[in-house]
Amino acid sequence: MKNMKARPRNNGIKTMTIFVRNNDIDKAMRILKKKLHNEGMTKELREKRHFTPPGEKRRLAAKAGKKRWHKKREQIEQQMIRNELNAMKKNRNKNKNVSRQNQNTNRAQKGNGTSRSKSNR
Repeated sequence: MKNMKARPRNNGIKTMTIFVRNNDIDKAMRILKKKLHNEGMTKELREKRHFTPPGEKRRLAAKAGKKRWHKKREQIEQQMIRNELNAMKKNRNKNKNVSRQNQNTNRAQKGNGTSRSKSNR
C-alpha cells in the first residue's frame, strides 16, 4: 500500500450536483445554467456544433482582439475625460478660495489703509 493514489470514480469527467429544495425545479435549473455558463460549457457547446477551420478561428480571434482593444481604448478615453473634468473642478474651487482670501485681505488692507491715511495727515 505504498503511495496509493485515489482513483477518480468517474474516469476524470467533471461532475456537478445541484440540489433541488422544496420541489423548486425552476430555481435549480437557473442555478445549473449559471454554473454551466460560468464554467464556459455553453460557449464550448456552441463552438463544437460544427467544424470551424483554423483560418476562421484565427480571423475570429483577431476580430475579438480588436473588439477588446477598442473597448479598452474607449474606457481609457472616458477615464481621461473624467480626470480632466475633476482637475478643472478642483482648480475652480481653488480659485474661489484664493479670490475669497484676496477679498478678505483687501478688506483688511482697506481698513488699515484708512487708518494709515489719517496717521499720515
